[in-house]
Amino acid sequence: MRETMEAKEAAELLGVSTWTVYDLARKHVIPCIKIGRRVLFRRASLLAWLDAQEQQSRLQAEDSPLVAIRRLS
Repeated sequence: MRETMEAKEAAELLGVSTWTVYDLARKHVIPCIKIGRRVLFRRASLLAWLDAQEQQSRLQAEDSPLVAIRRLS
């Protein structure tokens, strides 16, 4: 099994478009490896990044007051 994946595979893993993956990589939001003109992503690094994002969102939710959600008719 390969250690790296291309943007299309990373997009499928993250559930976003390929263009979004390239944009996040360009902005240094998601971990990536650039080899020449190719941009590669390690599956383990992306999964660790997802875990960190989840933890951060949980911490933010604990710090913010609960907001009532209303139902739209």
